[in-house]
Amino acid sequence: MRYRFACSVDEEEGSKMQCPKCYGEMAKVSDNPIRVDQCSECHGLYFAQLDRQILEEIGSDTEIDSGDESKGAEYNEMVYVDCPKCNKMMDQRLTDDPVHIRFELCTSCHSGFLDAGEFRQYMTEEYIEGFRALLPGE
Repeated sequence: MRYRFACSVDEEEGSKMQCPKCYGEMAKVSDNPIRVDQCSECHGLYFAQLDRQILEEIGSDTEIDSGDESKGAEYNEMVYVDCPKCNKMMDQRLTDDPVHIRFELCTSCHSGFLDAGEFRQYMTEEYIEGFRALLPGE
């Protein structure tokens, strides 16, 4: 089953977007170095751009991911997710070797969505290299 969304991000006008997983309202939690929105319902994180360079610039700012990991695990099983920015189907990025990593990345506009708790988890020493390897860029 695929989900379509009529609402998209308009950063200049500040219009709201819907969460690509639960349809909750997204609100900005950071704009340094890029805009990050968090869902008010499932607490997933939408990154306006997600690549290796952005990851380096964000550094260890995992405080933006305040969601409950168990809630995030419920939504992690959704496979067909449309990008809230450009409405194209997001690509599932995943690996089980050496650790399990799974998140959504838009190959069209380079935005990304991580379920609640995933950003905190993927930024740990155990996960960071596998996470970085799944992102575009050098």
